[in-house]
Amino acid sequence: MNDTKIRLAILPVLTCFAQIITTALLVFPASAYADHNEVIELDDISVTGTVDSRITKHPATVETYSRKQIQESVNATTSQQTLKYLPSFQVRERYIGDRNGPLATRTTGTLSSAQTMVYADGILLSNLLGNSFSFPPRWGMVSPEEVESVSILYGPFSALYAGNSFGGVVSMNTRMPTKFEAHATAQAFAQHFELYGTDKTFRGNHETASVGDKVNDLSFWLGVDRLENESQPMQFANALRSTTAPGAAPVVTGAYLDRNERNLNRVTFGATGKDSTEQLNVKLKAAYDISQTVRATYTLGLWDLDSRTDVDSYIKDAAGNPVYNGRVNFNGQRYDISGFSPAEVASFHVMQAIDLKSNTKGFFDWNLTLSDYDYQKDRNSSANAPANGTIAAGNPYLNRIGRIVDMSGTGWTVFDARGTLRPTDGHGDKHEIDVGYHVDQYTLKSDTNNTADWSGSNKGSLFASSRGQTQTQAVYAQDKWQLNPAWAVTFGGRFEHWEASDGLNQTTTGAGLQASRYADKTDNKFSPKLSISFEPVPEWGFRAAFGQAFRFPTVSELYQQITTGTALVQNNPDLKPEEVISSELTAERRFAIGLLRASLFHENKYDALVSQTTTNGNAVPFGSGTCTAGAAGCTFIQNIDHVRTYGIELASEWQDVVVHGLDLMGSATFTHAEIVRNDANPEFEGNKPLRIPRAMIKGVATYHQGHNITYSLAARYSGRQYFYLDNSDSNPDVFGGASKFFIMDVKANYKFADRWTASVGVDNLNNYKAYIFHPYPQRTAYVQIRFNY
Repeated sequence: MNDTKIRLAILPVLTCFAQIITTALLVFPASAYADHNEVIELDDISVTGTVDSRITKHPATVETYSRKQIQESVNATTSQQTLKYLPSFQVRERYIGDRNGPLATRTTGTLSSAQTMVYADGILLSNLLGNSFSFPPRWGMVSPEEVESVSILYGPFSALYAGNSFGGVVSMNTRMPTKFEAHATAQAFAQHFELYGTDKTFRGNHETASVGDKVNDLSFWLGVDRLENESQPMQFANALRSTTAPGAAPVVTGAYLDRNERNLNRVTFGATGKDSTEQLNVKLKAAYDISQTVRATYTLGLWDLDSRTDVDSYIKDAAGNPVYNGRVNFNGQRYDISGFSPAEVASFHVMQAIDLKSNTKGFFDWNLTLSDYDYQKDRNSSANAPANGTIAAGNPYLNRIGRIVDMSGTGWTVFDARGTLRPTDGHGDKHEIDVGYHVDQYTLKSDTNNTADWSGSNKGSLFASSRGQTQTQAVYAQDKWQLNPAWAVTFGGRFEHWEASDGLNQTTTGAGLQASRYADKTDNKFSPKLSISFEPVPEWGFRAAFGQAFRFPTVSELYQQITTGTALVQNNPDLKPEEVISSELTAERRFAIGLLRASLFHENKYDALVSQTTTNGNAVPFGSGTCTAGAAGCTFIQNIDHVRTYGIELASEWQDVVVHGLDLMGSATFTHAEIVRNDANPEFEGNKPLRIPRAMIKGVATYHQGHNITYSLAARYSGRQYFYLDNSDSNPDVFGGASKFFIMDVKANYKFADRWTASVGVDNLNNYKAYIFHPYPQRTAYVQIRFNY
């Protein structure tokens, strides 16, 4: 299927005190059962009911955070922050407005963006062009003020979703107005950051405005979201402690000495990756009720980005001038400094979707969804100054030589057709049968050109180019069979046909531009699903779930080889799909004022697709050669034979605890992950896979003082994890490591007048210095005012 034809068809048209809370509240009586209404939406499945249906209504664990909870407890500036306190989930948001914010779950790390799925009102936001921090969900297409609730379905237990769902499925649900409404917010925030030679306050602001109405059969919502922020440094230019004689290199001062994540002596020369960004999101949703049971919805999302990334050198020459890339003498040793590569990014992305659905709630309903995401403009221009040249040549603000990466024309198109039947057999058993067809196509277009001026727009000679497409077609069926009020069985399967085609990679070598064309590939996989639920009495619920899933390689993993700054990403056209076999056992106990849930989870992953980074001149993982090509670091994607992950997740939620108005929620996840088999590198067997913490604990306490004032205190803990497959990062609590963290957040809201609410808050109140290779934000203060009509 041709991607141009598909697009032409469209374009006209989510605590450390969690265990204490849980233990204390176990003594509460279970004499009554809470009748709290909740609404959960997963993709286009809507479920409304009391909490005694949490088990039988779904094939696996579902947790939801409502709009009210978000506004009371989250200093939300971006949509990804709304997931902050949900069990077992983390978003690697390095700073407010971070475009590279992938999800991590019970069994997946923050380097595996294609192992979870994110939807907004049934529209796929997951960027399945790749599987790394460079391909996160398109969070910028949803404003946090737009979110009505965010729900998470854990694991690959539903046939309605592709194999990428084995980490989980996130559904951000927004609202359509039923009468005239208008909303506006203004928010300002500031972070004081101190590390190495950087000691500065970074500031930003965020504004939203929206209006909506329903006139007869037509409803609409128009929103604008603007975010401006200056980040702390994302990286630091450094080198291992040298023993090389200085020679004739210029003498510099001002560098910092410490140890890196592998506990080796290093020298840090300056801060890099200071991102000054302005993002604008404009969103239009229009719905028309064709009849009392049929609605058509059109969604248009526009996302505009203007970003500049600057660098700050700590070192100076004898005359006091800053020194950037080049050969220098420090402490009597010679260093070749690199990494001072400022950049500019300009992007304009367009998302469109048409949804047509019936909602009779009778014997048969249907749903058709067509969506398209288009990189209409996507340019990243960065400096490429030499590391071993002269001091003047290494200054990226004087020597403007660089490279421009242009991904304009990249994107994806998705079509889903689903029918739902609700027959009742002769014995009175109820069925809800979903049958459907899915097709998606991902198109990669990436060109890297040399340029004489990295801050300009003029392209020079072609340095590298990548092209390719992947397409997946799927048919599925799933039956939720309610045998009686206590027992439900959900079973189904998904058959997927995958194709990769038109793979082309061009790179510049000493012999000129050389092209590699790759043979087309196809594969077929079937994934069965089974879930058995039992609720003997309203106070108790039990579920056992099993699911198999296949995650096919993304077009970027297969075909995109690219150099950004001094980092090389190496593609691999011979990757095999990764297979996941997962299971979950859940027990839930409900009380008059809350509930407790425990879930045991187990996952075997075969041919796991793993991205691993190595330094120049070192052997790359899995015996693939040596990292050369003039890059400071190389990233390779390879299959690992078998990775096993298992653990336990505990979650709890309570209302009106001890005193009226005090609500508590908490969760604790303990995970054991291990590389069981790796034939290419057996020495990795027994090691921990990447970026999966051993423990994740969260807790939120919210107190309602009357109807107009709320206070919230939250805590988040994430345990030890690893950044390298050889687990050599023995010193994680430094830049370059994957550290543990314990972070406390506070927020207060005051409705001081009709329609007006003021909020103040602080994230990372205790100013914990944590790292996910990059430094996480330090203490950040927020002030906000909101108007609702």
